[in-house]
This record gives sequence, C-alpha cells and structure tokens, in this order.
Amino acid sequence: MAKKKRKYYSGKELLYRRQLERQQAEEEEKTNNIRIRQLHQINASSRAIGWAKQKMREGKNNDCISD
Repeated sequence: MAKKKRKYYSGKELLYRRQLERQQAEEEEKTNNIRIRQLHQINASSRAIGWAKQKMREGKNNDCISD
C-alpha cells in the first residue's frame, strides 16, 4: 500500500479555513435557532386556539334553541 500524502496548508490558508468553518457553524446555529423559535410560536398559537375554542364552548348556552 502506498502512503497517502498529507497536504499541509500555509498559515494564512489554515486561518482562512478555520474562519470559514466557524462562519458555517454560526450560520447553521442561527438557522437552528430560527427553526426552534418558529416551533415555539406554532406551539403557542395552537395552545391559544385550543384555549379560545374552549372559551367559546363554555360561552354557549345549550338550553336555548338556535336558528
């Protein structure tokens, strides 16, 4: 088997690669945070809808005849 030749990067290129990786990680984290925030909003609105439906059911008067 032949040995794999390792590629060595210059100092500037290594710094650039690390900076690029860091930026990509930050973008991914930001995207995940946006998704989490949207899920929280959906859950909150569904709870509010359920609460409103319950209040509407409680407000109905079942004794009277409706049209």
